[in-house]
Amino acid sequence: MPGVTVKDVNQQEFVRALAAFLKKSGKLKVPEWADTVKLAKHKELAPYDENWFYTRAASTARHLYLRGGAGVGSMAKVYGGRQRRGV
Repeated sequence: MPGVTVKDVNQQEFVRALAAFLKKSGKLKVPEWADTVKLAKHKELAPYDENWFYTRAASTARHLYLRGGAGVGSMAKVYGGRQRRGV
């Protein structure tokens, strides 16, 4: 029977499961400022999900696993948005 990899699983289910594991394991410490920070300068509000930190960590781990040489620039492209300057 062939093994199952990250590429074979639905990405949303994998990220949710990994986020739940990270939260349950307690190895990932959530910063104190996590409940008041917005995720980017183009955002207006903080995330509504109280477990957003675990979800973002799981998503980042998945992207780093799939794209081995991913750096800050590629992560900014994945998680970034359009900055509208009022024009």
